[in-house]
Amino acid sequence: MPRILPIKTDYSLEIRYRQRDGQWSDWCNKGKGKFETIKMVQLQIRMLASAYQGRDKEVRFEYNGKLCNFVGEPTGNVISLI
Repeated sequence: MPRILPIKTDYSLEIRYRQRDGQWSDWCNKGKGKFETIKMVQLQIRMLASAYQGRDKEVRFEYNGKLCNFVGEPTGNVISLI
């Protein structure tokens, strides 16, 4: 039987949102994968955010172990979407 090698992932996305009581929800892992283009990641971020319309949201975009902004630059901060 052939051995299946694990796919190396180099980016991950997590989201949290502000609940009705004003507290932030826990971080929810929404996927990880092999980075291909920033456009694909931006599309995924937009799709994630659309599920939480009307709420403050934060997206955690990690690329090669560093927190990045919406355009993929390492900033050390999460992406705030209001």
